[in-house]
Amino acid sequence: MRVWACACLLLYLPASASAAGLYSAPRPTLACEDDAALRTLSDHTQMATQSPAQRQTLIRQGNCHAVTPDIRWEKIANRNGLPLMRRVPPEPGLPPLYFMTDDIAPLPAPPASTQPHAAGHDADPVAAAAPPADQPAAPDAPAVIVQPMETPQPTDLFFMTRGFQKLGSLVLTLMLAGGAGWVLILILRAGRIMIQRRRAVRICMELAERHRPMLARWYMQARTTTTLPRSRTPWNTQVERFMRTTTIPALESQGLGPLWPAIRKRVHASITAMAAGAATNPPDRPAITPGTYHKGMNQAEYAAFCSHWIEKAGWETRPPVATGLGSDIHCSRNGLKMLVHCWIDHKPVHDDVIWQGIRGKVDGRTDIGIIVSNAPYTQEALALGKKHRVFLLHHEEVFRFVSGIEVPDVA
Repeated sequence: MRVWACACLLLYLPASASAAGLYSAPRPTLACEDDAALRTLSDHTQMATQSPAQRQTLIRQGNCHAVTPDIRWEKIANRNGLPLMRRVPPEPGLPPLYFMTDDIAPLPAPPASTQPHAAGHDADPVAAAAPPADQPAAPDAPAVIVQPMETPQPTDLFFMTRGFQKLGSLVLTLMLAGGAGWVLILILRAGRIMIQRRRAVRICMELAERHRPMLARWYMQARTTTTLPRSRTPWNTQVERFMRTTTIPALESQGLGPLWPAIRKRVHASITAMAAGAATNPPDRPAITPGTYHKGMNQAEYAAFCSHWIEKAGWETRPPVATGLGSDIHCSRNGLKMLVHCWIDHKPVHDDVIWQGIRGKVDGRTDIGIIVSNAPYTQEALALGKKHRVFLLHHEEVFRFVSGIEVPDVA
């Protein structure tokens, strides 16, 4: 592009110059079309580190030419502190070249007597208007070409394609989307935990409702004891035992065991309120003899009913003891020990009741373990009773079963 610009400049500039504006090199030197290449070649310190091959490559890239003192030059511009010269007369294919300031000098003007003068009407009007010889001629000011400064176009990817802006927008979008997703996950998790807690509380209260009469009786007994600290009252002790043996195993079987510390106080308060209400307003129940079964029986009445029929079969029984799930009746006959665990409910008997009977048998070191209920047993409960050699009976089968047990004779 620079070669074409120089060629066009040669076409528009006058083809000849006056002798006063001519220059020549005082000594053989180099002139280059590229000013940067000329500066590099003129720097002896930098060129001392370059090899001859590198110097030749730089001369070829800068389009440098050898200049002798017999060649005349005309100054056409000053660029970047270096004079830009063109050859006089112009040589085809030779563009204007840059010279170092010390490598170019103006030619002396010729004497005035050697200048031809024309007379008559053919005289040159410009020569006639020339100043007299005693007046010094104004020196020719070198032509200066002012070129507009072009702002270099950036080559960085950030400015050319706005890639970094797009990347920043993408990162910001991802951060916002990730933050929104994380907040949504936290909200869903909190909602899930809330639902699970409500479910756990409902399970605990359903178990407490099943044992309402027993809890009411414990509460009435605890009200008569006022000498112990509040944290060690019989009521708190009984409730802690009930929750440890009944509610916690039920929650663990449903996979809700980790939620127990968060709902413990709430369940304790609810059980206390329910037991206090049941103790203050006991339900009106018809008088039922122990030997008669009735659907409205509570746990204590059902245990008394089962104990009555066991006594009629010839076994010695102790008063029923209320446990977390049901009541235990310890029986004996001629040194043979038997534990009968009674449980009344309108739902099928699950394995938690079976585990309660198994623990009672193991703790009492009895020979025979029986679980009696008015409800059917689930398949898991049947399999668990068979595995631990515990008999699962309906209350209608108690009398016939315990009567048929072979008891060793005592002399």
